[in-house]
Amino acid sequence: MRFGHPHALWLLLAVPAAALAFVWGFEVRRRRLARLGDAALIARMTATVSLARKWVRAVLVVLAIGLVALALARPQAGGRARLAKQRGLDLVVALDFSRSMLAKDVYPSRLERAKRELEQLLDTRAGDRVGVVAFAGEPLTYPPTTDYAAVKLFWRDLGPWDMPVGGTAIGRAIRAGLDQLVALRGKGGATRGQAILLLTDGEDTESEPLQMADEASKLGVKIFTVGIGSRSGELIPEYDEQGKVTGYVKDAEGHYVTSRLAEDMLTDIARRTGGEYFHADAHHFGVEEVERALAGLQHTENEARVIRQYDEVYELPLLLAFLLLVGEACMTERRKPAGKPAREAA
Repeated sequence: MRFGHPHALWLLLAVPAAALAFVWGFEVRRRRLARLGDAALIARMTATVSLARKWVRAVLVVLAIGLVALALARPQAGGRARLAKQRGLDLVVALDFSRSMLAKDVYPSRLERAKRELEQLLDTRAGDRVGVVAFAGEPLTYPPTTDYAAVKLFWRDLGPWDMPVGGTAIGRAIRAGLDQLVALRGKGGATRGQAILLLTDGEDTESEPLQMADEASKLGVKIFTVGIGSRSGELIPEYDEQGKVTGYVKDAEGHYVTSRLAEDMLTDIARRTGGEYFHADAHHFGVEEVERALAGLQHTENEARVIRQYDEVYELPLLLAFLLLVGEACMTERRKPAGKPAREAA
């Protein structure tokens, strides 16, 4: 058993919430009846109302809510394995891990927002060989793979403090990405579309990114750049060992350092390689535009590999939820009054 949308399992929290709501409602009803007057008289007046049936109806509703939440998570079972080829391209994601990416003009920070958007982008891909270049002053690389879960795991807990050298060397990141893509061409990838997706705030302090862009153009590799951050600039926070903000970065003269988006350079990098530039801020990130741009590149088939196809079984919990709600709607809370003596009836 697995779930196609495991994040929807959070909806199961509605089950205890609904149960508590019913318990609270029954308690409120009991207290209000107790305030009406004599208990024996109230009991005679409400004799035809079955408290047990009210509880049964509440249980049916709570169970139906749980089953609907389970169905929305798309339970899958069984399945079968088959050999399949998928069309894709070669993509290297170059993500900036410099300290300036800790700026919070994009919630929760430039870096964390970039990670989340990249995970969303990978969820839409299939058949691409994806490599990663995490860079600051020097790059860290993860080899291209079709295992997107491993790619996400690589950068999930990575931060600026894990980088061997500080700074922002965009040129070296592009060089590392080109090395990965050129190596793939010797593995049957020469006819595949190849691209680098560069996500950064654009403040290069260490290298020559425009020269590397020209090199990428000669190799036929397109670079799509995503500039993260506000155009007006933002202070760079400092953190303690517990992850709390202790202040903001200052220069040697004691002035606060402001990180500003270098859009002109990122636009030039993309233009020289035939790619596109996208701006990401607090209101818009541009993943959809990146996905559209990547769709225009040449896709070829990978070597056949085993793919397991699971059977969708969400219909079963939905059917059970429907039957429970129908049963709840058909159940009356009234019970038949006891038969009257024949003499009173006469």
